[in-house]
Amino acid sequence: MFKRKKDVFKFTDRSHSVRGLISIIAGGISLVTLLVLSVISSFSKGNGGLIIGVIGMLSFAISVAGFILGIKGCREKEIYYTAPITGMVLNGFLSIIFFVLYMMGIII
Repeated sequence: MFKRKKDVFKFTDRSHSVRGLISIIAGGISLVTLLVLSVISSFSKGNGGLIIGVIGMLSFAISVAGFILGIKGCREKEIYYTAPITGMVLNGFLSIIFFVLYMMGIII
């Protein structure tokens, strides 16, 4: 009824990019920091203070650094491109969110 896959051997020299994995980790740290800071800011009704702003800016810097690491990871040869591309997408999305939040804070 169901076909079973035969044992498949892959003869390749590809490996996972270390820069790509670090990019994903940086994106995860930025995402968790964004969520935690949002919750803290909502509990304080928008009056979080300077410390929350500084931590947010550091998280923005980590997100930009993760995006750059993802780009450098994509330039490596003979790697699996899943990790660098995932890191670039995650960090790029978070960088845009952080940028929009800070521009809204400056305008309002």
